[in-house]
Amino acid sequence: MTLLRASARTLLASQFVVKGYQGLKNPEPLVPGVDPLVERWVPVIKKYAPEQLADAIPEDSLTLVRVISGLELVGGLAMATGKGRRIGAVLLAVSLVPSTVAEYPFWTRTLPADKANDTALFLKNVSLLGGVVLAARDTQGRPGLAWRAQAGTAALARDTQRVGARVAKNTSQMTDAALTTGAGLVGVAVKQSRRTRKKAAKRLAKAQKRAAGPLGSAQEAAARQVKALQEVNEKTVDTLSKHAQRLAAQKVALQQAAEKRANNQRQAKRRSAKEAAAAQKLRDKEAAVAQRQATKNALVAQKQADRDAALAQKQADKDAAVAERQARRANAQAEKEATKASLVAERETLRADAIAQREAQKSAKRAEKKTQRIVARAQKKSDRSAAKEQARADKAAVKAQKRAVKASGSHALVDS
Repeated sequence: MTLLRASARTLLASQFVVKGYQGLKNPEPLVPGVDPLVERWVPVIKKYAPEQLADAIPEDSLTLVRVISGLELVGGLAMATGKGRRIGAVLLAVSLVPSTVAEYPFWTRTLPADKANDTALFLKNVSLLGGVVLAARDTQGRPGLAWRAQAGTAALARDTQRVGARVAKNTSQMTDAALTTGAGLVGVAVKQSRRTRKKAAKRLAKAQKRAAGPLGSAQEAAARQVKALQEVNEKTVDTLSKHAQRLAAQKVALQQAAEKRANNQRQAKRRSAKEAAAAQKLRDKEAAVAQRQATKNALVAQKQADRDAALAQKQADKDAAVAERQARRANAQAEKEATKASLVAERETLRADAIAQREAQKSAKRAEKKTQRIVARAQKKSDRSAAKEQARADKAAVKAQKRAVKASGSHALVDS
C-alpha cells in the first residue's frame, strides 16, 4: 500500500515539478496570461487580506509567475519524495487556483475550438485540484485529527474518573491513618503523664524519708523537688495539650482535604459528563452538518450535471449546426472548385492546342529551313564537284596540249 501511495504521489507531482521548473527557468512566456489576473484580482485580494499577507502579495506579473512556479516546484518535490507531502499538497492546491484561472479563461474565448480546448484544460486542472486535496487529507491509514481529539476527550474522561476514585481511596486511607496515629500519640502522652506522676510521687516519698535529717535542708530540698516536679508536670501538660491541638487541627485539615478531594472528584465527574455530552453533541452536530452538506453537495452535483448536460446538448446542437453550415459551405466550395477546375482544364486544353499548333508551325519551319540547308549544302557540294571536274578537265586539256606540242616538235625533228 505504501508503494502504491508513493507511485501515485510521484505521478501526480510530475506535471507540477516540470511546469514549476520551466516557469522558474523561463517565466517571460507566461507573463501575458497572468497580466489580467494581476490587474483584476490582486487589488481585491490586497484589499480584504490581512496587512501582513497583503504586503507579501506581489503586484508584478513576472514575480507572481515565479512565486507560483516556486510553489509548484516545492510542492511537487515534497509530494514526490514524501517529505512534508500534505503541506506540499496544500501548496500545490494554492498554486493551482491562480494558474488555472490565468491560463485557461474559457469564458473569454469567442471561437468554439478555442473555448472547447480551454474548457477541457480547465476541467483537467480542476481534476488535479481534487487529487491534491485528497492527497492533503491522506493520513496513510492513521486516524485523523478529529478522531484523535474525540478519542483523547474520552480517554481524559476515563482517566479523570480513575484518578478521582484513586484520590478518594487514598484520602480515606490517609484520614484513617491520621486518626489512628493521633489516638496513638494521645495514648503515649497519657502514659508519659502517668509515668511522670509516679516518678514525682516516688521522689516525694524519698524526700519525706530524708526529712528525718536536718529539717531545714530536707524541707528546702523537698520544696525544690516539688517545684521541679510541678514545672515538669506543667511543661508536660502544656506539651500534651499543644500536641492534642495540633492533632485536632491535622484531623480537621485532613477532613477538609478529604471533602475538597471529594468535591474535586464530583466536579471532575460532572466535568467528564459535560465533556462527554458536549463531545456527543458535537459529533451529532458534525454528523448533521455532514448530512446536510452531503445532501447539498448531491443537489449541487445534480444541478451541475443537469447544467452540464444542457450545455453539452446545446453545444452538440451548435456543433451540428456549425458542421451543417460547414458542410454546405464545403459543398459550395467544392462546386466552385469543380467549375473552376473545368474552366482551368478548358483553358489548359486550348492553351495546349495553341501550343501544339505553334509547335507544329515551328516544326514545319524548322523542317523547311533544314530542307533548304540540305538543298543548299547539296548545291554547294555539286558546285564543288563540278568545279573539281572542270579543273581536272582543264588539267587534262593542258596535259593533252603539252603532249600535242611535244609530239609536233618530235615530228618536226624527224622530218628534218
